[in-house]
Amino acid sequence: MPSVSTDRTSIYGSTTISPVSSVCPSPSVSTKAARTHQHRLNAAQEQRMYHDSCQRLLGHITSVMGICEELQISNKDKFPIRYPASMMQRPSDRPMPQRSQTMMAPAVETASHPEEPTSVMDALRRSSIHSLEESATPFARQLEQHRLLTSDIAKELSILNLDLKMGHASTDLNALETQSIANLLDDRLQQCLRHLDNLRTRVADTSSKVLVTGDLNAGKSTFVNALLKREVLPADQQPCTSMFCEVLDAMLNDGVEAIHAIPDAAKYNRLDPSTYHEIENRHMFKTVADEGDKYKMLKIYTSDARTTQESLLHNGVVDIALIDSPGLNTDSIKTTAVFARQEEIDVVVFVVSAENHFTLSGKEFLWNAANEKTHIFIVVNRFDSIRDKERCKRLILDQIRQLSPATYADADDLVHFVSAGDVDLVPGSTKLDAPEFARLEQRLRAFVLENRTKSKLSPAKNYLVNLLSDVNALAESNKAIAQDDYKHASLELEKDLPAYQGLLRIRDRLLHQVERVAEMTVLGIQKHTRDVLNTAVEGIATTADGIEYPGIFLIWQYAQDIADSLSQSLLKQVRQAENDARDETNQCIDRIHNMGTEHLDNYPRAASVDKMCLKNRDRRVQIAVEATDFFDFSLDDKMSGCALSLGAVAMVGSRLMGVKDAVSGIFSISNAVGQRNLRQIAVPVVGIASVGMLVYVVSDMRYAVKRKLIRKFKEAVRDQAYIEGQSSRVGRESRKVLRVEGWEIQNRLVRAIESKEKKRSEMEAQVSLSQDTILYFDGVLNKSVLLLDKVHSVQVEQHGSKAAAA
Repeated sequence: MPSVSTDRTSIYGSTTISPVSSVCPSPSVSTKAARTHQHRLNAAQEQRMYHDSCQRLLGHITSVMGICEELQISNKDKFPIRYPASMMQRPSDRPMPQRSQTMMAPAVETASHPEEPTSVMDALRRSSIHSLEESATPFARQLEQHRLLTSDIAKELSILNLDLKMGHASTDLNALETQSIANLLDDRLQQCLRHLDNLRTRVADTSSKVLVTGDLNAGKSTFVNALLKREVLPADQQPCTSMFCEVLDAMLNDGVEAIHAIPDAAKYNRLDPSTYHEIENRHMFKTVADEGDKYKMLKIYTSDARTTQESLLHNGVVDIALIDSPGLNTDSIKTTAVFARQEEIDVVVFVVSAENHFTLSGKEFLWNAANEKTHIFIVVNRFDSIRDKERCKRLILDQIRQLSPATYADADDLVHFVSAGDVDLVPGSTKLDAPEFARLEQRLRAFVLENRTKSKLSPAKNYLVNLLSDVNALAESNKAIAQDDYKHASLELEKDLPAYQGLLRIRDRLLHQVERVAEMTVLGIQKHTRDVLNTAVEGIATTADGIEYPGIFLIWQYAQDIADSLSQSLLKQVRQAENDARDETNQCIDRIHNMGTEHLDNYPRAASVDKMCLKNRDRRVQIAVEATDFFDFSLDDKMSGCALSLGAVAMVGSRLMGVKDAVSGIFSISNAVGQRNLRQIAVPVVGIASVGMLVYVVSDMRYAVKRKLIRKFKEAVRDQAYIEGQSSRVGRESRKVLRVEGWEIQNRLVRAIESKEKKRSEMEAQVSLSQDTILYFDGVLNKSVLLLDKVHSVQVEQHGSKAAAA
């Protein structure tokens, strides 16, 4: 037989007793008392350590929930979390995580089992203080030391990883919009918050269930009474337990001790008396022994008069409910095995009689239970009645080695040889338990704490470690991304600044040049138009020379033709000036367009001269022909010259002959002729002169009307300020067209500047957002790192032995 260690030291600092330690001389009474007292102290110390770990984990769970809620809010509102490509892998290629195990064990299928154990199981679940939603997990291996944000951690997330499948292909999260990723992460964070709340409920739950089973008449009920230090269950030399009896603290029944006999465990409700029958304590033996067909189970609410630290049912750290099962036989093996596999059962205690060892039923149960509970707490009862204790131990340990190797490997902690019947059950008794039984109690409490650690504390710690590691990785990666964004945006701003300033300078200079070129062109057009029209008006007389004189009888029509000719001639010059203005304006548009394309991208011309000066208005100078236009008594230049010559001769002659001599001569002639003869001579002379004058006027009428109409036309042009008006109009038309091209350049410059300013504004906003993001994720990183260190410091593995997860 393999040797069993005889010198092992408990993880909690207490020295354990080897199964072969009985070869030593029997210790004295004082030594037994000291050992018993030490075992109780060890149990109390273990409970305090477990309680401290629970409280610390509860605080850390609340802190992690705060971080998740903060991430959830910021992810929606201001700082959407981004997932680097290194954190995303195709599901088919993803290796199994090497980090702390967080996946819960799948629920046990019970469809193939009888309905009875399932119903009883439901009743047991409802008797817990808290309803647990999560299933138990195997005890995870020891976590590796925290290595913050190494490449190994950043390669894949274990909890906050977002995998989205569409059809048979894995969708790359990089291809999704930021808002889509934010929504996916929000759902994942919500799941984390729900799971953290469940973990908090599990850790805070102090209830635990211990199933006591074994062969018929092995002393299971006696063992339960010994643990409670009170005769609660009926015990007899013959098998008397025919149903499952669960012993719970009376505090779960409002402090009232009671016994509930339950016909249908699935319908049991403590607050509904119709679902159970309350029986008196004196009738319990008969109910347990003979009414197994009528009732499926008993729930016994009892008080523990011992102190809180000594109490097994209610000590504030782990409140144990003891379940006494019927003795194993062919009919009850499967039922009890189903019980043993349930998640609420933290410990299975197998009671075997030292007199009978393991029967076939006991071996079959251990084989079945070992599939789910690798470690079984074994109590070898009635050991004091055995003479050759060493041989008994050797045989039983050899059987355990074959039935449950894991239990055998930790036999010092899991296999106990005691006599439960020797425990004093008298209330208030000061008799100390045997050291072996005291040690059994200590190891049972430790084993319960160990299994609770595996099912509650370790999963909670592992989940917190993995979640905080994911938060660390995301915070670090998003901080790094924000730093890259900050550097990139800052560099872009710095590179873009000269171009932006140059664009502003180009805008001011180019618009000024465009305005100057356009204005000079307009002024040149106006000057050219004035010169053309002035020249036309000065030479307008040549137009009248081309009109054929039709004779004196059509002289009115002749005058009308001269007036129309003068108007048409000037209008023709106006049209020519407009054409010249179009050509000059078109050339100026080309120059302005080239100025624009020199600094801007190529773009089509916006202005066109096709519609320039096309308004259909009568721009002729109209003069009306009047009767006075046919008579011109005003001296022209020639007549004025003659008048001046005659005046000069008169002045000289008067000086030569003298005025006096001339007057004297006239009077001398009149005296010689006589007044009568003078009147007779004057009439014919006046008639002849009149006829001559008439002939002169008629013969000069064609020239007079031309002279008169030309003067009249020029006066009309001058009075209407026609030349200035037309030059201003043509200039306005040209300026209007040139402004279209100038406005196009201005608009393009404005749009270019606005686009540049918008881009710079976006980059400045990116810089500001990146700075805020860096600060935010740096804060999240610091908080999560500190919290992760605190979670790592929570000692959960020291509460158990070296055994693996039950």
